[in-house]
Amino acid sequence: MKIPYAWVREFVDLPLTPEQAADRLINAGVEVASVTPVAPDLKGVVVGEIEAIERELGESQGHRLVLCRVSTGRQRFSVVCGAPNVAAGVRAAFAPPGSVLPGDRAIGVATIRGTVSEGMLCSERELGLGDEHEAGILVVADAAPGADLVSHLRLDDVVLEIEITPNRPDCLSVLGIARELAALTGTPLRVPRPRLEESGEDATALARVRIEAPELCHRFTARVISDVAVAPSPAWMAARLRAVGLRPISNVVDVTNYVMWELGHPLHAFDYETVTREQGLPTIVVRRARPDERMKTLDGQTRALTPEMLLIADPARGIGIAGVMGGADTEVTASTTRVLLESAYFLPASIRRTSRALGLRSDAAYRFERGADVNALVDGSARAAQLIAELGGGRIARGMVDAYPTPHAEARVRLRMSRVGRILGIAPPADTAASILNGLGLPTTVTGETLDVQVPSFRRDLTMEDDLAEEVIRVWGYDRIPSTLPGGAITSVQIPATRRQDRAVRSALVGAGLAEAVTYSFTDPQRAAALPGLDAAAAIPLVNPMSEEASRLRQHPLEGLLGALATNIRRRQPNVRMFEIAVTYSWAGPAMAPPSPPPAHAVERRWLTIALTGMRGDTAWYAEATPVDVYDAKGFAEHALGALGVRARATDGGRLAGFEADCHGVFVTERGEAVGEFGEVAAGARGAFDIDAPVFAAALDLDAILALPRPGVRHEALPRFPAVQRDMAFVLGAEQALPAAEVEGALRDEAGPLLRELTLFDVFRFPDGRRSLAWRLTFQAADRTLTDDEVNTIHARVAARITERFGLSLRA
Repeated sequence: MKIPYAWVREFVDLPLTPEQAADRLINAGVEVASVTPVAPDLKGVVVGEIEAIERELGESQGHRLVLCRVSTGRQRFSVVCGAPNVAAGVRAAFAPPGSVLPGDRAIGVATIRGTVSEGMLCSERELGLGDEHEAGILVVADAAPGADLVSHLRLDDVVLEIEITPNRPDCLSVLGIARELAALTGTPLRVPRPRLEESGEDATALARVRIEAPELCHRFTARVISDVAVAPSPAWMAARLRAVGLRPISNVVDVTNYVMWELGHPLHAFDYETVTREQGLPTIVVRRARPDERMKTLDGQTRALTPEMLLIADPARGIGIAGVMGGADTEVTASTTRVLLESAYFLPASIRRTSRALGLRSDAAYRFERGADVNALVDGSARAAQLIAELGGGRIARGMVDAYPTPHAEARVRLRMSRVGRILGIAPPADTAASILNGLGLPTTVTGETLDVQVPSFRRDLTMEDDLAEEVIRVWGYDRIPSTLPGGAITSVQIPATRRQDRAVRSALVGAGLAEAVTYSFTDPQRAAALPGLDAAAAIPLVNPMSEEASRLRQHPLEGLLGALATNIRRRQPNVRMFEIAVTYSWAGPAMAPPSPPPAHAVERRWLTIALTGMRGDTAWYAEATPVDVYDAKGFAEHALGALGVRARATDGGRLAGFEADCHGVFVTERGEAVGEFGEVAAGARGAFDIDAPVFAAALDLDAILALPRPGVRHEALPRFPAVQRDMAFVLGAEQALPAAEVEGALRDEAGPLLRELTLFDVFRFPDGRRSLAWRLTFQAADRTLTDDEVNTIHARVAARITERFGLSLRA
């Protein structure tokens, strides 16, 4: 938002340069982005009067060129100009030879169409004052020829570019910034008091207002100004509007924009005669838009409205989108003689929704959606009526129409200086704090060390004691807060054990080529029902679910991962390897729907889940494409267990629902605790998730693993002596259902302390149904090099014991 500094100084006598004022505002929490001159590169430009059009010179790029005789009072110049508004008697911005325009553009004598042109008649854009160019030269009707343009239009000023946070709508005006600077410098603030000369009939006898949506429009006022002559605004007002980035239109419209910038409250002027009458009087109806209602706005666009939008209407049609933009049917034009002036308060949320839904941004909407002042709208209306009467020769009707269903009561907040000292570490004297708050426009009375503060309607951000403490310190000075070193002992950060688990698992599985999934903790009851063994009574329902498909909390650790797997397959990604650190939820006590007292005790459990489908690796010419199987899921789970420092063996069985009965295993520690399960996902479970490919999965109970005794950290030196390997293969009969893990356990026991590593490296099936299992045994001693005799002796002993114990035959 742009604020001319000279305009601010009309309200407060500031002993500060613009740069100093900007610094004070920044230190008080009002951000000033830049301080820039209004006309930085304008030199020597004056007001010139066109005395005569001497002759036409033809056309150039669609414009009629004429030779004008321009007078500055002391000199006359011959100037070629192609502006459409050039005419004898017009006074306009003139750059004589020797003057300088923005961009260091020096003006001299030029020859155009064979005619000498001495200087230049300038438009807004050429002067760097705005974007207007097609309308022609900048007309300055109320200045004497030869007057310095910069001085006359008050262009010897600077503009503060201020960025206002959404909680400070009171600063969206010149008065608001002046109030801040007055409080910061202790200088009295001069609030403009409108002086109205009212005559004729009462406004209530000339217009009516009916609010049909009081929840969206809290107050609506209307004044009537008659005998108005619509004309261009005086140069000083037009220049100020250009300085803040607005384009001057006419005196009536410009007054509403001027007062909005000056006092911060948006207004709108209707052509009184175009408002439809009801019972003989023009009537304003504030209502919601009707379904499929449309209205043409001032920008010429016809906009489709919805019932959520607030509309300013008359008995026949909509005449304005409340707080956003007026309608084209009732706009003020050159033929307008009577004005109906609106000043209202609208619910901020309603204006924000309407503005965004229509994609229509305006200065009025910018202010209304942050919260206007429900009481200041009366002063804004009076100030605008006064200026319209002064600039347009209008006659103001007595009083105003004021529809105010529920008057606003100003709040009072108590501020204890002890509270200020407690939250800031320092507090000014009570009288100083009261002076600061009074300077900010907050009437304050002092009783001992307690301040009773009346919060006016323009400070909607002040609702509690700490808000007032912030106001006191930002004006008194943040630099007064003492610097103190923090007390107490500094302890090192302790990462929770669960976080350490998560880090170890992620590092291991991402390094192994799996992708991590993060899914919702909600589940579909119908899908959960496809996982046999789940207790439906223990499921935790949501009170306000997003949908039926997400109406319960997850009970089974694989539910989220199976849903992610199904999404990938539907999107033609058949090869998926992913994991998730998930949480399951269930009632531990009697199932009931909260908030029925007493609620059942809910249990949360952390899991690491792994799911695989498709091919084991990417297809390539050098490798055969093989599908994943249950051993891949088992291997990844064992890799994760290793990263967590857990040694576990796999065995048949498991209690977790959703796995095929004949392809289901469990991980058991040396002490017999079950820490996880793995296997092939059952066809019924896959069907519930629309997965038609085999899926292999594993689920590790992270809470159970966390409860295990942590293994001690042992240092083991790198081996100094070589290792010796021997292979050993056993043949199992066709009817012999012996788990390989049982044989492997026996091998470890029989091999003794010199066995360093045992690996099952080959499984072979004979045509007659027999199986061959081959292990590689690695022996190594820490203090010597093993001899062949030592290793052969151990090898022979192990082979004899295993064949005898399990009835196997040693394969040569």
